[in-house]
Amino acid sequence: SEDTLSLVRELLLKTNKPVILDGDGLYAIKDDLEIISRRDGQTILTPHKIEFTRVFGLEMDYVDENRIAVLRDISSRTKSIIVFKGAHTLIGYPNGDIFINLTGNPGMATAGSGDVLNGVIASSYGLGLRLGDAVKAGVFLHGLAGDIAANELGMDGFTSWDLLMYLPKAVKLFREKYREVIDRYLPEVVL
Repeated sequence: SEDTLSLVRELLLKTNKPVILDGDGLYAIKDDLEIISRRDGQTILTPHKIEFTRVFGLEMDYVDENRIAVLRDISSRTKSIIVFKGAHTLIGYPNGDIFINLTGNPGMATAGSGDVLNGVIASSYGLGLRLGDAVKAGVFLHGLAGDIAANELGMDGFTSWDLLMYLPKAVKLFREKYREVIDRYLPEVVL
């Protein structure tokens, strides 16, 4: 409702703490993108492609052809960290940096997966990581949990609950076999 969207906008301006906006929360800023850059706290936006095009008023084809440039521009203009969810999720930072995440798979395109992602990002920040690092860690671990779930359950049909249940395995694997995990995903991005 409009009352809910208005409340979201009001809270954005009143808190100086980091805020994650996803789903319907993104639509609260659609008509006033400047609200994010006026905040005293950092904002993290986590749209998938349809939300991204609607919130920022862009054509789908244009975004498809210019994903990195568009993400860099909007992250800089809004002074926000944007997690552009999709195949190889991109993370855009206000300083223009773009990170490409290589964990994850199509089976993760399921209801509630974004909520799990937001929880992993918030938890990583709560554990003491700097916000930008918490976003990278959250996206990476979320995708790694999805890869483990797909490997054990099959890519078709696992749920966000399954994803949540595989997070402890992902964290354990990352801690105990860090080099193996990094070597599995890193070679794809070395030029």
